[in-house]
Amino acid sequence: MKLYVVVFLCVLLCADQVHSLVCFTCEQQSRNWRCLKPTKCSSQDNYCLTTVTTTGLSFLTRKRKISKRCSPVCPAFHMNLGFVSYSSSCCQHFLCNLWGRWRT
Repeated sequence: MKLYVVVFLCVLLCADQVHSLVCFTCEQQSRNWRCLKPTKCSSQDNYCLTTVTTTGLSFLTRKRKISKRCSPVCPAFHMNLGFVSYSSSCCQHFLCNLWGRWRT
């Protein structure tokens, strides 16, 4: 059984090594656990991009929206105006965008 697992992992990690970036993807989700869909990126995409938008003035009204996708560029950015914040982060490894950056 262990041999099958090792072979499966080798095939999974070694297949299509020319461009095999795989990122978690989702759109405008309120929870990170809803953003765990693995997606194989196109040959033009070099980054896994995660964006987090937070709105609201207090912890009672604060809402977060998380988006994850493949991207050809890395627009790493952070803006905090108090009542709204936006941050984006990038990485370049297999399923590297598991966690979003939680900035407020």
